[in-house]
Amino acid sequence: MKEERRKARLWAKENISEFGEKIYVNNYPVILLSYYRSDVKSITGKSHEDAVYLFRQIDILPEILKAAKYIGSSPDYGSHNEVNFWHYYIFLLNDKPSYFNIMETKKGEFRINSVSDEKGFDRDKIKNKV
Repeated sequence: MKEERRKARLWAKENISEFGEKIYVNNYPVILLSYYRSDVKSITGKSHEDAVYLFRQIDILPEILKAAKYIGSSPDYGSHNEVNFWHYYIFLLNDKPSYFNIMETKKGEFRINSVSDEKGFDRDKIKNKV
């Protein structure tokens, strides 16, 4: 797993500009995704039951987000200074449910904060369900 994490972070360093990439997703509410090297570091730093497979998909996560199903949002209650809302999407990763945790920043950016597996995702945190 450590090797796959290293490869994913190296891919980010080599393929995502220092100032991030803007990727057209068009999956409401995320229309334009900001994808930064630090986002890859955050994603690969969190646990997932199929982490190796997730790390191997790091380069196409924005494409996967395009087809994911939006399931709702929650306001940030001050625990993250730069975040206004959290948006959640469900998708299949290696034929198992996984969840994008997308932060909507106070600057109006949408960024992938993490990808959770079924055990690591708490559906009760969704305050505005779709």
